[in-house]
Amino acid sequence: MTDSRHYLELRFAGQTFLMPNGSDISVEPRENMQLERRGRAAALRTVQGESWLAYALGPDWSPLPESPWTRAVFMSFGASQPVGLLVDELKLMPVGSVRIEPFTPLGPVPVPGRHLFPAAAVGGRAPILVMAPEGLAAYLRSLGGDNGLGE
Repeated sequence: MTDSRHYLELRFAGQTFLMPNGSDISVEPRENMQLERRGRAAALRTVQGESWLAYALGPDWSPLPESPWTRAVFMSFGASQPVGLLVDELKLMPVGSVRIEPFTPLGPVPVPGRHLFPAAAVGGRAPILVMAPEGLAAYLRSLGGDNGLGE
């Protein structure tokens, strides 16, 4: 799944977000994952002897030990090991089916050099925030380490 002419519609923790698709993003079904917690990560995928960690997030974006996820969305963006977000639902949306409007979020940048939501899809019933994949990957990487959820 590397077609950048699509957005991924991601649902997790009762929320819906969009994210542009690209060559640094891959999607894995639950069947290809190991339900083994490592630190704050809720699951992992082993690829050529390396563990790719994936995180389940709650409504407040804090890591959860588990969730009713069906797929993992992995992002690499120049890193040696991709990092993943566990999602309950995932749909592909052609770029032309949504109107994206960029904006500058208020407040400090939550992860180095990148806001998490640089745009929103408008024109539907309610705006849907568009996640910056690089920012999301940086945020998920910042969750590494144990916070009482695993080993």
